Amino acid sequence: MANPFTPGASGPAGPWDPRNPHRPQQNFSQRWQRFTRVWSNNWRLNGPNITQAIVALNLLVFVAQEVLKLFPVASATFTSYTALISGYSLFYPWTLLTSAFMHTGFTHILMNMLILYFVGKELEKLLGHRAFLSMYLISALGGSVAYVLWHGAAISAVMGASGAIYGLFGAMMTVYNRIGSRSQGMLLFLFIMLFVPIFFGNVAWQAHLGGFITGAALSTLMMRGLPIWRSASINKRMAIYGTFMTVILLIAWSARLVFALFF
Repeated sequence: MANPFTPGASGPAGPWDPRNPHRPQQNFSQRWQRFTRVWSNNWRLNGPNITQAIVALNLLVFVAQEVLKLFPVASATFTSYTALISGYSLFYPWTLLTSAFMHTGFTHILMNMLILYFVGKELEKLLGHRAFLSMYLISALGGSVAYVLWHGAAISAVMGASGAIYGLFGAMMTVYNRIGSRSQGMLLFLFIMLFVPIFFGNVAWQAHLGGFITGAALSTLMMRGLPIWRSASINKRMAIYGTFMTVILLIAWSARLVFALFF
């Protein structure tokens, strides 16, 4: 039996058939209006706007990395200014965050983005857009700092969103614990993803662990912090505790490198 939806099928053209003269056509302006309408609705309903934006940014950076591979010198220069190289990070502090948007290959980014999307959209509903973005970036920072704390002044490079993603896992774990939800499945997954890579080379497990601890600690502060701020809005609590965590991480990072480089 011929499929009536395919262009080659016999019979009158259906509404989805491109041959149909009455098939509605949307120009760029109409498509953009539809996109902004959906985006605005999702923003009001705490949809995964920031999660989708982070995924899109990671994909764009990955495409740029792949294109630059056609130009080895440009690729090496780009990587040296964006990947986290432990011993150089004191002089390139932005790499503590930019490295979280770079990936080493297709499988690396595919796995990270799938996990980010499914975990991120759930946490974004709970935190809201601004607090979720802060949680993600501070977790990425925590993963990078943990990597530097372990490697010190070594010329060792790392890239990937894993530290930030593990921070989201840590935050979700504290949420499950707070509401009394069973999380054995997530615990098993975390054990496999966190500790199994230790036995394999070229995996920055320190960043995984650092991101997880950072996300769990920040989430705990958000829910169980000082009584004076427990009734404050989520965004205000994130501003307070997020700033506190960021300062602590930057002090630890700079102290470790100054000691390693000059003493």
